[in-house]
Amino acid sequence: MSNPNPSPTTAPRWLGWAGVVALLIYGLFLGKNFTSAAGGSDSSGYLNAAKLLSEGHLTGSLRTGPGFEPHVGGDVQPLGFIGEPERRRLVPTYPLGLPLHLMLASKLAGWTVGPLLVGLSAALAAVILCYVIARELGLGWPLAAAGAVMLGVFPVTLYIAIQPLSDVLATTWTLAALYAALRARRSGDAWAVACGAALAVAVFVRPTNVLFLPPLIVLLSRGWRPLAAAFLGGLPGAVALAWFNHELYGSPWRMGYLSIFSAFSWSYFNETMLHFARWLAVLLPAVLLALPLALVRRTRGRMRELTALALWFFIPVLVYACYDISHQVWWCLRFILPAVPALIFAALLGLDVLLEKRPRALAAAAAVLGLWATAASWYWTVHLNTLLVPTYERAYIEVGTWARTNLPANSVVVCLHDSGAIYYYTPLAVLRWDHVAPTRFMSYAADLTHAGRPIYAIIFPFEEEEAFAAHLPGKWEKFSTAANRNVWRYLGPAAPVVKP
Repeated sequence: MSNPNPSPTTAPRWLGWAGVVALLIYGLFLGKNFTSAAGGSDSSGYLNAAKLLSEGHLTGSLRTGPGFEPHVGGDVQPLGFIGEPERRRLVPTYPLGLPLHLMLASKLAGWTVGPLLVGLSAALAAVILCYVIARELGLGWPLAAAGAVMLGVFPVTLYIAIQPLSDVLATTWTLAALYAALRARRSGDAWAVACGAALAVAVFVRPTNVLFLPPLIVLLSRGWRPLAAAFLGGLPGAVALAWFNHELYGSPWRMGYLSIFSAFSWSYFNETMLHFARWLAVLLPAVLLALPLALVRRTRGRMRELTALALWFFIPVLVYACYDISHQVWWCLRFILPAVPALIFAALLGLDVLLEKRPRALAAAAAVLGLWATAASWYWTVHLNTLLVPTYERAYIEVGTWARTNLPANSVVVCLHDSGAIYYYTPLAVLRWDHVAPTRFMSYAADLTHAGRPIYAIIFPFEEEEAFAAHLPGKWEKFSTAANRNVWRYLGPAAPVVKP
């Protein structure tokens, strides 16, 4: 079967070499700025889960020991974990798709290079897939190259690609599913099987990628055979995901985000949609938001593809517009990053309609879009301090290294934002100050002191007032500093105030 949307031009040979050079430069740029740090909640959660998998475990152990109560719950639960004291274990909060990638890569290349390989591979593959999908949609090579550039230099892509987070990887696997669905139209059911398998991996990486099932069904619904083939391709991954969820959370339908549905509300919709529109308009060429409207001039023969692209973009955008976190900062566009390529493709198709039969103008417009996206990325990447991420995240490595080197092996570390890093880089027990009331901390402190276990607090300066005033009563002395955090040592209960 022939391609229903044949590309109007053949890419020149020099484009291949230019693409290789561009991808090499892009990869070197990402590699130079990449950090493998187990930092805050997300990166430490993924890396801790990956390290557990490499050791043959799905869950981690509660680090308690002498001085802890039998049932401590979330008190000793590092960020990125759910505490299950009745089963004496810590359950990873985040999906295991990225940790499985990290585990496999790190077994080959170590825990510094392994995450780098995953991040680089995901970003480079996303850029390449963006190009080949555009070609599969019938766009000429100048527009396809412009689309690849726009996705690659998108500041949200860069921000995620230089640290061990799941959003770029989720985007890559959804793009792989889309490409396979498009290829299935002319290359047989093997590509439909690949589509189902790619979507299964995408859902393993991020469960909400199941939202991309409807547009894939639209593309594959040319008969029962492609749909059946896609189902068979996705079935092993779906069974594996159900098994993991059952083992970790007690049900095939449960995830680590135990209360996530309470975080969705229509009350966030208007504010978040404005937030999305504003940041998409400044981080990408703003004209991308209007160009898809040109497609109303020509839908004949493309309704299936255009419907799929519309569903690909609007379903996740509308869902995440109701999420209470989505409107907080610019990089919350990470939640809709897998949907951004659909906007790019629709805009390029619209531009193709506007400038049809004018190949020079089309090539010039493609160049303008690529340059516009690159200039905007340069400006906003600097303005938003995106490339300072490695500096911020390396501080977690420094804290973990310092604690492992300088604190006694039986210490208990009271912390919050560093708790995932302390669990990853050290064997020390963690106590979350944000989970304990003053009376409960006093009970812990008395029992731990009686057991001969020293207590240290590693706290950001901005946390100290709340931590000590509302959670950690007693005598504390400043012991040291590590990576802009103060380290405090617990000396004992505060002396009672004697009234005259």
